[in-house]
Amino acid sequence: MKYIFTTVFFFAFGYMSSAQDGYFTTYGHEIEKGELEIAFMLDHTSPCAFKRAQGQRNYLSQMPELEYHPTSQLALEFMPEAFQEFETGISKFTGFRFEARYRLFKNEVPLNPTIYFEYEDLDPETRFKMEISGWVIPPYEENEEFPKREKILENRLILSQNIKNWNVAVNWINEVDSRTGFTAFGYAMGTQYKVFSVDDENTGEYICPMHPEEKSEKPEKCSKCGMSLISKSSEHKFLSAASLSFELIGTLGDTKKMGIIPFRQEHYFQPSIMLHMPKGNMLGMGFALGLTDASDDLFRLMWMKEF
Repeated sequence: MKYIFTTVFFFAFGYMSSAQDGYFTTYGHEIEKGELEIAFMLDHTSPCAFKRAQGQRNYLSQMPELEYHPTSQLALEFMPEAFQEFETGISKFTGFRFEARYRLFKNEVPLNPTIYFEYEDLDPETRFKMEISGWVIPPYEENEEFPKREKILENRLILSQNIKNWNVAVNWINEVDSRTGFTAFGYAMGTQYKVFSVDDENTGEYICPMHPEEKSEKPEKCSKCGMSLISKSSEHKFLSAASLSFELIGTLGDTKKMGIIPFRQEHYFQPSIMLHMPKGNMLGMGFALGLTDASDDLFRLMWMKEF
C-alpha cells in the first residue's frame, strides 16, 4: 500500500506540474516562448542479474515535471522523483532536479546547438533513468564511500536538426560531482518521425496541432515547429497526430577510465510512440531494452499537457 500511495501522490503532483520533443531521454532544440508544460513519467523496471545480486527487485519509478519557457531560447524545469519496490515494500522519495536549457540561436541553424545545465540533489539509491553515465561495474577498485546525498552538476551539449518530418538529435552528457570534480560520461541520441492524421473533410482552414494560433488556407508547414498543418475539423478528433522515435542511450565511463566495456556498462535501445490528442494533451509509451548484461529492461509511460 505504501508504494501505491506514493505513486498516486506523484501522479497528482504531475497533473498540476515536459517532454523532450517526443523523446524519453534525448533532448532536441525546440523551445517556444511563453509555453508551460506539465508532465508525469512512470517507469516499470526489471533489474539486471548483477543488480538483483545486490538486492534490487522489480520497481516503479516516477518523475513529475514542470517546465516553462520564459524566452524562445531558454527553458526552465523542475523534477522530483521517487521509486517503490514490489517485493521488498521499499518506498523512497529520492530528491529533485533543477534544469535549464539555452538554445544558442533563435532561428533555425545547422544542428541548432543547445546547452543544458542541471543541478541534482539525489539519494544515491535514485532509480529513475533520466540519463545514465559512468559504470555499473567499474573496471578499477573503488575506495570511496557512497555519500548520503549526491550533489551533481550535469551538463549536455545538444545538437538537433529537423529534416522535413524527421528530427535527429545527439546529446553528449557530463555528470560532475560538485564535491570532488569527478565526472561520469554518457550519451543519448535519437531519431523521430512525425506522423499526422488529417481529416478528409476540408474545412478551408488548416492549423498546427501544437500551435493552434498558426493558421493557413493551405496544408503547409508551421512556422514555429515545422509540423504539417492539419484540417481544423481534425482538431476535435481523439488523435490529431503521432510521432515515432528510436533512441540509443548509454555510458562512456568516467574521468578515471573512459571507454566502452559493454558487460560493465548500461546501453539501451529505446523505441517509443507519442500520441497527440486535443487541447495539448500527449501520451507517450515506450521500452528501454537492455543491450548488455549490466542493463535493465524498462517499460515507460509519459503523459504531458502543453499550455
